[in-house]
Amino acid sequence: MFKGLKFETDTEIGRISADFAIGYSEIASTEKEKKVIRRPFSWIILLLVLIVFISVWMFRHGIFISPPRFNSILLSINHEPQKVLSGEKIFLRPEDKIKILDISTNILFNLHVRLVAKDLDVTALQYEEIKLADLLPDHEIFAHYCFRIKVKYRNRFMGKIDLDCRPYTEDWIDRADKIIDKDKRLVFLERARHFLPEEPEITKRLIIEYKSHKSWKKAAFMLEDLAAKKPDQEILYDLLDVYRAMKSRDSVIAVLKRLSNLNPDDLELHFQLAEAFENNGQFTEAIQEYKGLLKKMNKEDSLSVYKHLGYIYTESGQFKKAISFYLKAEKLDHEDMNLYYNLSYLFEKINKSESADKYLEKAVRLKSEDVESRLKLSQNLIKKGRLEEAQKYLREILSRKPDSTNALSLMAHLLHKKGDVKGLKKVYKKILALEPENKTVMYNLGILEYEGGNQKASLKYFNGYLRLYPKDASVHEILFDIYQKQKNIQMAFNEAMILVELRPEDLGAYRLIFNYLYVRCKYEKIISIMKKGLKANPGQTKLRKYLLSAYLKKGKDEEAIKQIKELLKTDPKNIDLLFQLARLQEQRDRPEKAVDIYKKIIQLSPANEKAKDAYLSLRLKGVKDKDGK
Repeated sequence: MFKGLKFETDTEIGRISADFAIGYSEIASTEKEKKVIRRPFSWIILLLVLIVFISVWMFRHGIFISPPRFNSILLSINHEPQKVLSGEKIFLRPEDKIKILDISTNILFNLHVRLVAKDLDVTALQYEEIKLADLLPDHEIFAHYCFRIKVKYRNRFMGKIDLDCRPYTEDWIDRADKIIDKDKRLVFLERARHFLPEEPEITKRLIIEYKSHKSWKKAAFMLEDLAAKKPDQEILYDLLDVYRAMKSRDSVIAVLKRLSNLNPDDLELHFQLAEAFENNGQFTEAIQEYKGLLKKMNKEDSLSVYKHLGYIYTESGQFKKAISFYLKAEKLDHEDMNLYYNLSYLFEKINKSESADKYLEKAVRLKSEDVESRLKLSQNLIKKGRLEEAQKYLREILSRKPDSTNALSLMAHLLHKKGDVKGLKKVYKKILALEPENKTVMYNLGILEYEGGNQKASLKYFNGYLRLYPKDASVHEILFDIYQKQKNIQMAFNEAMILVELRPEDLGAYRLIFNYLYVRCKYEKIISIMKKGLKANPGQTKLRKYLLSAYLKKGKDEEAIKQIKELLKTDPKNIDLLFQLARLQEQRDRPEKAVDIYKKIIQLSPANEKAKDAYLSLRLKGVKDKDGK
């Protein structure tokens, strides 16, 4: 009857109720006569009106036996129903398909009940099933969203649920694996860890990416963080690899210590720790670890440890201890030439040359291409006079490397000791062919040819030598001698002139110079050269006599007199010099000095008639001697 009625306000409802009441009164007053018959029907009508009124009012306003209350929402998530209670949070993925199936409240027919959410079109979810990603801002699914859905009656808050929308770990990893650009992939994984910092799979995947980028410090930081939370061996091994890549020796040692503590019976880990100490120069700790390993290992398995201990003791200068461990290693390995090299070196350090050579010989037997060790061994054998053994090794070297100048030089030294001149020349010529400017070889070849009487060949080598080293006086001296033997006076003179410049104190060249210049009347040149010679050799009478002869030829009497006086200081009874001095004094008009000299000559040589005649002649001229007679 009242199905189509619509009431806007409570006043209107009251007015309609009053109208019903008035109408009812009028009916009652006009039909008094039918009172007994109609009253039950009127009450029924009134009751129906009241029922309709109450129903309309209840329909309009709901039933508020208690305050408005929100209980739950029934969602369809990927076609599966799920009830979410008031105040709860539900976690969803962006790819999930969502629809709101029902809202449970204490309001009749949920009249005036509505859903409100910021940044989410929640109304659309009430009508159709929608992928949540389609409702996200900019459809960005790799972000963290938290949508609060508020349930309201009119504007009155009744309750809420929270939708936490974020991609799961596998979503991030799957997307990362599809990114080709490694730099973009790294940025994406860093973003993933920002959103999911506690997800170990994301962290491990990011560590792998850091390692591929060689961002060792970042990888180490994250691995350390993981290891601090859970000392997992796999994490520690990864951390060990990273620190090794970083070449961080201290960090490698720290991780190996942690692993060794977790695995006290793992000998390989203890060996790696010992090696790490060794590489870091922590020899005391390394020795302790290695010796600890020896206690747990079989003797047959201890070879590597013996070698390491030998090396450490060598590096720390404890040569005898090093030898003891290398000898233990040698008993287990007869084919390791490095052991023999090390033992040779150590025995040499403690001045046991015989043992040093013994192990060096063992080493070179195992390594046929080892030229340097053979050279060293040959040199040692030559020093010991074991020339044949040394020559055998040198021949082995030269058979493999015929152009080895070091081997050729050592062979030359050996042949020189043996006195094999022919072989020595042959070796020197090979060296000179390889090193055309080798001054030592040129010189030695020149000497060998000179001593062998082959002057022509000797000159060839010495002239080549002098082109490189023109001021070698010893070579000029040899050339001087060769040219004299060849009667090549001009070349001998040239060499003599060079010699007096290079070695003015050497008197050998002055005689030839004097004779050469004297016969050519080059007295001034003689004077110049002999003055320099006397300056270098002030006591040499030969040079002074050469100088005197030149002065006399040039008529330089005063200079000649000075030289004669100097000569007489060393030879005061030299009659020839006294005669020459007396004549020069006469020529300089000094008869008194001349008569004294003649008198001295007569005293020295009473039978000297020339002196007597000269003295008498002056006396007859009235010249008196120094005594006034």
